[in-house]
Amino acid sequence: MSQYLERAALCLLHLRRADRLALVYCIALCGCTPTLLAPDERGHVCQVTVDDRSASPVFHANPLSNAQGGLVGAAGGAVQGLTAPNPLAWIVTVPLGAVIGGIGGTACAAASQSHPDADAEFEKILKAADAGYLKRAMQAELNAPRAECSRAQVGVSAAAAPDTVVEIQTIGFRMACVFGQQEYEVNVKWRVMTAEDRRVLGEATTMCSQTSFKDVDEWFADRDQARVEVERLLTKTGQRMAAQMLSSWGLSKCKFRSTKTGEIEER
Repeated sequence: MSQYLERAALCLLHLRRADRLALVYCIALCGCTPTLLAPDERGHVCQVTVDDRSASPVFHANPLSNAQGGLVGAAGGAVQGLTAPNPLAWIVTVPLGAVIGGIGGTACAAASQSHPDADAEFEKILKAADAGYLKRAMQAELNAPRAECSRAQVGVSAAAAPDTVVEIQTIGFRMACVFGQQEYEVNVKWRVMTAEDRRVLGEATTMCSQTSFKDVDEWFADRDQARVEVERLLTKTGQRMAAQMLSSWGLSKCKFRSTKTGEIEER
């Protein structure tokens, strides 16, 4: 993490004060993530292999989707209220956040009682899905021809020794509350290393949210189609991670949705 902070500090020092404020405001407003690699490092990332060490996706239960959801939501809302910049505002924001969080948590808990098997069913769908879609999509994107790698990639076969290794450490899934449209997210922890000496170039956690075209009941009613949607989300997430790795500018938050035909697009 320190290497990212150092790079950001150096960049900011070379900007005028007005530009620095504009940059910080833009990042905060857009929810952008910092770049993963330095410019000189991106130029040497031309033959990449992706090593998936995650074994399989792991399901994490939504803490609001249980009998204690109201209390958990209230606590989370109160903590969110502490983010107000003025401590005097906490008198209003903390109790207000607790009330709003408690209402949302209670609704989520009630929905979970009407769908008691939702977590178990979602976990079955995850186990049936091919997690390799993420790895294959990311590797294909990273090894596609690029201008900065034009010389290194000419005549290079797929079996050539890689110069860079991407290690996928964990892949986790979590559902939102089980009412309305089906919503869930995938969270991938990964890092980039040089192939020769395994020197870490950067580490990241990529989270992509997905909103299905179908509501919760329709989504669970067709488990095969649900599995296909999960696999398509993994593909999109792998492509997003590749873009994040090669980007010279921070990317906005990763949000997807499915269409009526089942395709996934950004939202």
